[in-house]
Amino acid sequence: MARVKPFRGIHPRPDNAAQVVSRAFDSYNKKEIKTILSENQSSFLNVIKPEVITGKRYPANSPKLFAQSKQVYQAMFDVGVFEQDSEPSFYVYTQHIGRMSFTGIMGCAAVEDYDNGVIRIHEQTIASREKILKEYLSVCDINAEPVCFTYPRSGSLELLTEIVRQNKPMLDFEDDEGKKHQVWKVSSPEWTMKFSEKLGLLDHIYIADGHHRSASSVLLAHDRWLKADQVTGREPWNYFLGIFFPDDQLKIFEFNRVVKDLGDKGISQFLEELSEDFEIHFKEQIPIKPEQQGHFGMCLGGHWYKLVYKKRRSTEVVAALDVSILSDKILAPLLGIRDLRNDVRIGFVPGTKGPYELERLVNTGKYDVAFSLFPVSGQEFYAISDQGKTMPPKSTYVVPKLLSGILIYSLSD
Repeated sequence: MARVKPFRGIHPRPDNAAQVVSRAFDSYNKKEIKTILSENQSSFLNVIKPEVITGKRYPANSPKLFAQSKQVYQAMFDVGVFEQDSEPSFYVYTQHIGRMSFTGIMGCAAVEDYDNGVIRIHEQTIASREKILKEYLSVCDINAEPVCFTYPRSGSLELLTEIVRQNKPMLDFEDDEGKKHQVWKVSSPEWTMKFSEKLGLLDHIYIADGHHRSASSVLLAHDRWLKADQVTGREPWNYFLGIFFPDDQLKIFEFNRVVKDLGDKGISQFLEELSEDFEIHFKEQIPIKPEQQGHFGMCLGGHWYKLVYKKRRSTEVVAALDVSILSDKILAPLLGIRDLRNDVRIGFVPGTKGPYELERLVNTGKYDVAFSLFPVSGQEFYAISDQGKTMPPKSTYVVPKLLSGILIYSLSD
């Protein structure tokens, strides 16, 4: 059974939330980052890039840089950019994107649930990145971006969130992309107990986005277990910040692939070799977004091709994924790309950007070929997690994406 606890959330004031929160750092271009950091000292980007304020530069994985981040965050807290709630609370969160809306519950997941398999994963992590994030947490002592969890819709939890959402939100603002964010605080002991009990009825919770954030939090707790004279299990670092969405409140998009070159092959040779495993349909300049499994779009040489896998699909759930077929039948044998995590020739484009972004990247000459995929289904997602298996890197792109700084969990509170 899942153990999720309320926490004393640290958050922006209602009147400054839009100025404080930030998207993921890599979602900004250099000009945007420079403008924000020069004009807005309340932005959480200052915590992510503290050298702009301190004037001292250190390597990206340096403990000295992490100490600067902590210094900047503490200074922002001290002058009232953030405030902390006095009682442990759950927080109901809704993000509105156009006509779509996504509602989840923010609370803290237990490290022990990760260790014993109540928390289930679908993606392997990179040890070096885990270690860097663990060191960051150790120095900064906060979780500022929640891990995104999902669970099969229960009905009773969603009823609680709908009742809470009838009240006035604690935070209500639009971000710089026009997305609306609302947060409701649930602080009465009666209601926090209701949420704890309903969350505790979940047999498993699944990481949808944030495998490295989860793994680094677990690594930090394990280190502190070894160093502590006594561990009660109630220490704040035995938990980490999460947001819990029912499965119908997440949307899983594909992660498309772009490749810088065809290796030593010309287009004709590549198409000929491709035809061994795929039917190739020439579509001229009509961008292709696949509408079923086993179908792929390919942008090459200024044209789009529809590829249809013509062999029998594997009965093994991971090997049967379209991302696996693409890797096993095209990327590795034909293009020599075997390490998706580290090969500099391959890039990944979220399906939210559509096939026209793939076409743009090829037509500008940055990449020679692009592949559009059909997204992983929810059934495949759960089956792979339940079987203890993992997908290839960058198999899913999950919406919504959470902001940094909207709710912060102190690892020493």
